[in-house]
Amino acid sequence: MISFGGFTTTPGALDVVGASRIVRIELEAAAEMLRADGLPSPTLEGKLLRPLVAYAFVQPEARDQLDSRFWFGALAIQMVHEASLLHDDIVDEAAVRRGQPTLHTEQGVGSALVQGDHLLTAAYSAALKTGSIDFLERFIHAVERTVAGEIRQARAVGATGDEVTYSEIISGKSGELLGASAYLAAALTGSGVPDARGEIGLRIGSLYQRVDDLLDYCSAGNSGKPPLQDYRQGKWTWILGEAQITDFGFPDERVQEAIFGHSGEGQSAAERAIGTLDGIRDQLVSEAVLLGACPRLMCDILNGWVSSAKSAVAAQRESNTKMAGASARAAPSVEAVVFETARQAGEASEWRAYFTQHARTFSLAARLFPAAPARQVEGLYAYCRVTDDLIDDPIVPASSDVLRERLDLWRALSRAAYEGDRIEIPVLDYVMPEAALASVDWLYPEALLDGVEMDLDECRYEDWPALERYTFGVAGSVGGWMTQLFGLRDPETLDEAHALGHALQLTNIARDVGEDLRRGRVYLPDALMSLHGFCAADLSTWQADGGPVPVHYRAAIEELLALADDYYQRAQPGIAKLPTFFRRPVAAAAAAYRGIGQEVRSNGHDNLNRRAHTKVGRKLLLGAQGILMARDSGRRCFFDSKEASRHE
Repeated sequence: MISFGGFTTTPGALDVVGASRIVRIELEAAAEMLRADGLPSPTLEGKLLRPLVAYAFVQPEARDQLDSRFWFGALAIQMVHEASLLHDDIVDEAAVRRGQPTLHTEQGVGSALVQGDHLLTAAYSAALKTGSIDFLERFIHAVERTVAGEIRQARAVGATGDEVTYSEIISGKSGELLGASAYLAAALTGSGVPDARGEIGLRIGSLYQRVDDLLDYCSAGNSGKPPLQDYRQGKWTWILGEAQITDFGFPDERVQEAIFGHSGEGQSAAERAIGTLDGIRDQLVSEAVLLGACPRLMCDILNGWVSSAKSAVAAQRESNTKMAGASARAAPSVEAVVFETARQAGEASEWRAYFTQHARTFSLAARLFPAAPARQVEGLYAYCRVTDDLIDDPIVPASSDVLRERLDLWRALSRAAYEGDRIEIPVLDYVMPEAALASVDWLYPEALLDGVEMDLDECRYEDWPALERYTFGVAGSVGGWMTQLFGLRDPETLDEAHALGHALQLTNIARDVGEDLRRGRVYLPDALMSLHGFCAADLSTWQADGGPVPVHYRAAIEELLALADDYYQRAQPGIAKLPTFFRRPVAAAAAAYRGIGQEVRSNGHDNLNRRAHTKVGRKLLLGAQGILMARDSGRRCFFDSKEASRHE
């Protein structure tokens, strides 16, 4: 006899490795039968946690008597899970999953949606093959509650949550399918109490989600998804409550310090979270075993989840310690930091995922480009992103003087690559020679670098002309660069490309006032604020207060949005003149981006504590409207505010 997880089990008792092998074989057999009926089947990748939990609730004496009915039920649950992953990747605009490009990145949103829907509808056929009306009812309820949980979480984006609301959300979005898993064996074999097992399964699912949400903040833990993704998307999870984080505008390093750092004596928030997970796991194992679950297998499964969290937290703590030690030593050279930052963009084959991860609105529109122009756009974006990262998100933080040195070196390297030198940095060796070959004026890369450099100074702008010098540098220059890159050089079309750049950047500014303020930047011109009766200091007061923004502030933001709308209007004739392969994605991006301004208005012009964003479906709708209106631009202006609002 051996003691394991607080329970005594016999040597050779079924463990997670042996159970996983059985589950995978049986699910493959059930999936093959589905395919024979002309139905889609899941990929059966990953750890198959939901079918594994279902198997853990099968009594040892009943395992040999399991037939295809049980495995069809487990397969149905896995199919819903995999369908939800396809949909989640679209909603989150995720470029990778488990280190591989997501389906919508490779095949497009439409294809991924259809395949996810087909998998979901086929899951009902698999569930029906169990022959159990009780299980079918539980399964249908679980699918509906899973979707409802996702909807509820989406509606809460950007708002500070609480433990009760969070528990209710994860009970739906993650607990229900595991509840159906725990329910399955009892419903089919008559052993155990199905409803009690379903409830314990629900709580097992909530534990899994708590672990997953903690892993999101462990960038050193190799969790398989971009770190701090939930935080950047404004999703409140329990670890933020442990760390007493009530805002989504902090830089990554402050969030990491709040979660993993020690303030005085006592445990860090992450360590307290691990203690909570330990307690939940022990309670769940005890209750599950009393309800007939296999002790060894249940311990293996739940302890595996918690152990992964412990390992990730330990790795993050070690990484933070090393970073702190590195920063205490001599800072790396300017050249080392510039080369490392630039190389993070990767090779040309990696730019699509890089683009999709960081530029969600534009990346959707860019898929309308044919392959060769799409690669050019992705390369140009990678160059712009590296330029921003050198000062906004540097690998090694530094003073403004050192950041300026890094930008000066980047400027020199860019010019050298433009003139034909090989730099051994993929993004320079691809983008700059290509720009030179297409006769893109050097003034555009130069203006971009000048605009980014302006952020190293105090971000205050006296009036509209001063702000527009900045918006031309960081956005209008990119419009001109891309226009010349695709062979268009007449001054009128270039002016219209510059106008679109102004429009997009002004939309950015209107969306990000609160976020910029937390970083010590104010892009609203002094003249605009003075005209409407407030100053920069008032912005911090209103943000800290957290209440509704004043009427005169809303009027100022509306004036900013109106200027952006005017620039969208000025850009319209130029978009209409573009060749079809270029016009469609530009029109889609412009219309989708203009939708952000509409969201700012929908938020009551409160951009101090709320960040306007548009869902993928909304972006696709606006983009499609932009394409149609651009095609029909001879009869109407597709940026006309009344026309746009009617279509929206």
